[in-house]
Amino acid sequence: MPAKGSDRDEQQALLSLIQKVEGEEWASTKKGWKLNSGVPVCEWEGIGCRISVNGGSTATITSINLDNQGLSATLTSELGSLKDLEELNLKGNLISGSIPQEVANLEKLFSLDLTNNQVSGPLPQWWGSFSLNKLFLAQNQLTGEFFHNIYSPHLQSMQEVRLENNKLVGTLDGTTIMQMQKIETISLSQNDFSGLIPGFQLGSLPGLKFLYLDNNEFVGPLPSQLAQSGKSSLEEIWVQSNSLSGTVPASYVRFDMLHDFFIDGNKLTGALPLQLCS
Repeated sequence: MPAKGSDRDEQQALLSLIQKVEGEEWASTKKGWKLNSGVPVCEWEGIGCRISVNGGSTATITSINLDNQGLSATLTSELGSLKDLEELNLKGNLISGSIPQEVANLEKLFSLDLTNNQVSGPLPQWWGSFSLNKLFLAQNQLTGEFFHNIYSPHLQSMQEVRLENNKLVGTLDGTTIMQMQKIETISLSQNDFSGLIPGFQLGSLPGLKFLYLDNNEFVGPLPSQLAQSGKSSLEEIWVQSNSLSGTVPASYVRFDMLHDFFIDGNKLTGALPLQLCS
């Protein structure tokens, strides 16, 4: 027999997303999504569970996948009660309000995708999962600064962080960046970041492949330390439309895997190193 699904508390946590008339209209067209629908929660549209057999079948919610569903809602603190949640994908909906700290605290979260919504409020500085791999929050209205709490567990596990097209400000903290040793993609395009690019710290990240810092307010030179010997894995660097000055460092010829390098819209002078274009 199939597992009966999660308990009533988990169902109520999910139903906290159903808000106002718009939410009720959305739920009326989906399988499950009612407290007394008679449909096990693991069979609700967009819900994934892990089933275990320990003296009887039990199931816990591990994923919510409702991307591009026309869902109008705010994230609620009740979602933080889904302690086994690993994936939350609400990309391309009408999600507004802030990210509750209870959601950021989820200890098993592997992937969060809220891309292309109307999420606002400050970017949480503390994320409780040591396995958070993908954090996709692009195309929203988030405020505040890039991560600066060096003790946040997620820094050690993240491979992709996408925060482009928000309203983030401030400088990039090099000490925090140094904690992100598994990172492959950092996308901070089209915000209001300022200050110097922390080249030494970014250049020390062994797996960094894609660095997008364009359309911000970064100043100063392109850092030569970005291309450190033996650690030049970058394939794409986008720094166009900032206020960078000086010349392109000769050390950038070490980027033997680089295929996209955008630097227009700055105050740079001089010629590119010849080997960089070969």
